[in-house]
Amino acid sequence: MLTADMLQEKLAELVHRHGVPGAQLAVVDGDEITEVAAGVLSLRTGWPATPDALFLPGSIGKLYTATLVMMLVDEGLLDLDLPVRSYLPGFEVRDPRARDVVTARDLLSHTSGFDGDHFTDTGRGDDALARYVDGCADLPQIAAPGTIWSYSNSGYSILGRIVEVLLGTTFEEALRDRITTPLRLAHTVSFAEEAIVHPTAVGHVPDPEDPARLVVSPTWALWRAFGPMGSAVVCSAGDVLRFVRLHLDGGVAPDGARLLDAGLAASMLEQQVALVDDSVLGQAWGLGWILDHWGDVAVIGHDGNSIGQNAFMRVAPQERFGFCLQTNTESALNLYRELAGWLFGERLGVGPRPDPAALDDEAVADPARYTGTYEREGLTFQVRADDDGRLLATVTPTHAVAESQGWPPMVDLPLRPVARDDSFLLKLPVADADLLAVFFDPEDAGGRPSHLHYGARAHRRIG
Repeated sequence: MLTADMLQEKLAELVHRHGVPGAQLAVVDGDEITEVAAGVLSLRTGWPATPDALFLPGSIGKLYTATLVMMLVDEGLLDLDLPVRSYLPGFEVRDPRARDVVTARDLLSHTSGFDGDHFTDTGRGDDALARYVDGCADLPQIAAPGTIWSYSNSGYSILGRIVEVLLGTTFEEALRDRITTPLRLAHTVSFAEEAIVHPTAVGHVPDPEDPARLVVSPTWALWRAFGPMGSAVVCSAGDVLRFVRLHLDGGVAPDGARLLDAGLAASMLEQQVALVDDSVLGQAWGLGWILDHWGDVAVIGHDGNSIGQNAFMRVAPQERFGFCLQTNTESALNLYRELAGWLFGERLGVGPRPDPAALDDEAVADPARYTGTYEREGLTFQVRADDDGRLLATVTPTHAVAESQGWPPMVDLPLRPVARDDSFLLKLPVADADLLAVFFDPEDAGGRPSHLHYGARAHRRIG
């Protein structure tokens, strides 16, 4: 049994070793949730992190949005397989066919094919989501609907707008009335003015003048239109697991009230699409959930990033064991991997799959197969080869969130081949671990790859 003292000691050790300002860990084992914290909520104030403090779990909040959507299905208000325009008649994206055929199921499983990192501030008013969805009209297609998996933040704000329209309320009110209040989540809020009465973590990012040093992030939360993407959930790690327990219990709240049909809750864990880069992220996607196997143990979860904060949640539903880790640094992947391996190793004898190792020889036999420019909303990815046939990438982020954090272009980053076709390891200066980059062609035509999958998103080759 993993005791609170053991969890506290391990978390403090990892926070120190990985240079993370502060972290919060909750572990569910059967019906019990144990919560610990280590480090500080802010390097500026030095205030200690506590188990009841609020962090920004980022895209873990997409699971709350997916649950609201499934509640609408349960009530007969929404059919996952009807076009989005059945519920939002004015919905537009650049491609008319995609506009007409994309469904809520596509949005839940990130298979809409349209570009999904449209980051625009549409204000703090109750019309923020409506205005955001109107602004999606020029979103281009990366691929035809239903053909590939590519993580789409925009898709979840569109789902949030469907929730608003069908319930005649704001997204945050729906979240509170249907999830937060029935589950008695005392350490979950949606707005900064609600968070201020709780101990609250601030994000940390590299100092632009000294990247080896962390400083408090210049802003705290994302814009209101990003609420269904995850920013409307500000909470403790323990409250994340209290929410997850709704799904472990087949849609039943702790007081016995049924919030979601058991069959619909189970359907959210059914594979909708396999992932191209089935590495540390996972093997497949359900309706909102990452689906994976660690050894022979089925694992579900989600990750999240916000401004200067990084969170991870993984649970083995059959064993009713798992954890949520929240940190106040922009990249804590190495801490997560080590912690996950220790927790699941101690309790279940399994751990996350490692990424494939880089080959000793970084030269590529046919570099022209990969060179060119790959693009998506907010990011350009240029690949070139040096004189020795090694691939180098220049990544230029242009979306507003990256610009607000002062991300510069990242020039000539090595793409290191691994023992897997068309796959490479790439490490961004803003990340603390390598991630897998996979070149592929969704049409499988046998020519040069037409897409690059990296950082959970697909990028179209344009040159």
